This record gives sequence, C-alpha cells and structure tokens, in this order.
Amino acid sequence: MDLNDLTPVEEHNGILYKRDDLYCPYGENFVSGGKVRQCRDLILSNMKHIQENCDNTIATAASIASPQSVIVSRVAQEFGMKSIIGFGNTTIEKAKKQKAMLWCEEMGSELVVLSESQGFNNVLYANLDKLQKERKFFKVLFGYAVTNNRSSIIGRIAEQVQNVECDTLYVPLGSGMTFTGILEGVKQYNKKFRVVALQPFGYDRRKEIHCNLSQMTWEYDYEYHMGDYPYHKLHKVDAGFDMDMIYESKAWEMMKEQINIFEKSCFWIIGNSNSIR
Repeated sequence: MDLNDLTPVEEHNGILYKRDDLYCPYGENFVSGGKVRQCRDLILSNMKHIQENCDNTIATAASIASPQSVIVSRVAQEFGMKSIIGFGNTTIEKAKKQKAMLWCEEMGSELVVLSESQGFNNVLYANLDKLQKERKFFKVLFGYAVTNNRSSIIGRIAEQVQNVECDTLYVPLGSGMTFTGILEGVKQYNKKFRVVALQPFGYDRRKEIHCNLSQMTWEYDYEYHMGDYPYHKLHKVDAGFDMDMIYESKAWEMMKEQINIFEKSCFWIIGNSNSIR
C-alpha cells in the first residue's frame, strides 16, 4: 500500500470502521497505521537534508513502551539511516526488557538514556535538544514537526477522510495529532458528519489541537469526551477484528455508551501496536 492509497472502510456488526491500521508496510506483525505513514512521509520529504546535514541520522525521544520509538527505528532501517532512540527514568539494560526497546536495538538503533530520573516528555525533549548541540541528527517528534512539516503530519491524515461517509465519526484521541488531521480533512472535503473525539485517558488536549488547526477554532465543529481508563492496563474488546488494546479498545467502549443505533456510525482505527505489548 502506497503513502497515497486510502485505507478501506469496513462494516462489522452494523458499525463502520475506517481501517487505517491496515496501513502496514512492515507487515502484519509490526506496528501499523497512521503514525507509520506520517513518519515515512516525514523522512522521505526531508531525505536530502538528513543525508547532507544530519549525518544520515534520525532521532526521537519517548517512553520505553511507546510505538513511536519502534516506528522511527524501522523507518531508519528501511532508508539505510542511523537512528537514536532516547528515553528516561531507567537504564539501557532495564529498558531492553520492554519489547519495543529490544526491537529498536535489533533494528540497529542506538539506545540513549536522556534522563536517569525522569521520563516526562518535556524533560526528554529538552535533553534531546541538548544532545543535538553535540551530535548531528534529524529530530522526529510528531507534535513538534507540524510547523515545518505540516503536509506529512496533518496532510497525510486529512487525505484519509475522503472515503469516510457516515452520520457520526468517532475518533480515539491520544496526542491529538490524528484528530487534528481529521478535522482538517472534514473541512477540506466538505464532509457533513458529526465528529466526536474519545480520549480514554490523559490530560485535555484541546489547547494543542486548536494551536495546530490551520483556521480559527470556531470554524471546526466537534464534540470532546474524556474517560478515566488506566493507560498501561491492556483492554480487549470483541469488535470483529483485533484492535489496539491501549487506545482504540478503550475508546471503542466509550463509543458504545454513546452510539445511536439509528445512525450510521463510523469508528476511526488509528493503528495497532499490540505487537509490542
């Protein structure tokens, strides 16, 4: 499946599903979905700059269980680049007990402890900036890439809205990047369906979403619901196919509490990272 191809919309038990998890260029047994598409497009769009000015190296910082790290590591491997995977609040040996970190090392990434005592993103990102003053590399932080690489981070998601037709679209929400792209796609393709964000855990992301929208916030119409699910607890549901047990499955349960059986409802599957859990 090419970067430009639309992932399908399927029906299971009366509910439509936008199967962006079926974007799996690295196979069904690897992390799949929109984040993989965004990262591949980001690197392809900056390939010459990375090769000539960044020592042919890409780097990211995330928690040791984050799919972001394995995505960056695998994309680097695909394009013959070096990669640095940063994390915090643990040691390299302890980090490698997580499947995600072990995979990164096996794919040739350099594992770097950015903070011995803290694993918060703001600390990791600040220390990655410090490391960049000492070494050349291209940073891959999806939220921070919006300003200079909007087509890769937002545009690639917006395009996927084209083949969605429903009364209400329900969207799982983590960082809000995918949701931002969907809102842009709704405007771009003049879609008339209702859009509902389902955030199963974490702090309210609306401020970040509004900052990344291309137009004034009142020009975008959506609903926003927050849950209190625990992040690390895996949650399995029976939707007719395998669904990510950290994000989608919990958001799916939230949708089931709100769904109108007389409407045509669609649930957006962002991706699947069960392979590293």
